[in-house]
Amino acid sequence: MKKLFVYFGISTFIFIFSQIYEYFSHGVYSNFMVFAFLIPFIGLFIPSLINIFIKREISDSAKLSWKCGIATLTVGSLYKGVLDIYGTSGNFEMIYLTVGIVLCIIAGVMTALGKNKKSEDILKEDGKAASELK
Repeated sequence: MKKLFVYFGISTFIFIFSQIYEYFSHGVYSNFMVFAFLIPFIGLFIPSLINIFIKREISDSAKLSWKCGIATLTVGSLYKGVLDIYGTSGNFEMIYLTVGIVLCIIAGVMTALGKNKKSEDILKEDGKAASELK
């Protein structure tokens, strides 16, 4: 539940940041900047909210890959928004998009191929207690 507040806070911070940046850009705006808050909202907050109800165990490496992918896409969107507001372009726009999508795909594959059981359930099937492993 604590993570939900953190993810919502990240989305809110990015929304406020983009609104302040747009305010000081003298009426010039970029959709990449305006809608950048939706990336962590849809990519982190909503899945975490859904996972509260379905309670699927996801490996730490898949979570890390997913979070890195969402962070890369968010930073890339903000970067593209800044460049659009300044009226220029850069070389890294496609790199952010590609790396972010690849990281999210890797996380999806890891989740799909990963085991759905918790480690405690596996130990119970083997007849061992978690304290025996320490």
